[in-house]
Amino acid sequence: MAITTEQSRAHQSAADAAATQRGSNELVKLIRKLRWIGMDDEAERLQAELTRRHAAADSVVAMSGETD
Repeated sequence: MAITTEQSRAHQSAADAAATQRGSNELVKLIRKLRWIGMDDEAERLQAELTRRHAAADSVVAMSGETD
């Protein structure tokens, strides 16, 4: 069974979307770690980058309360 150009493009598009999501997930993890260790300025810079990448910032990164 041959793969059409349209199927190939759809597959590549799905792969690109998955890669973008993985990249966003990694940024979210890094933002949370930076906030946890008190590097809020760097976390804000990365969150701005994530927002520029058209991610939904309100559902991606939530500020946690202080924990001891």
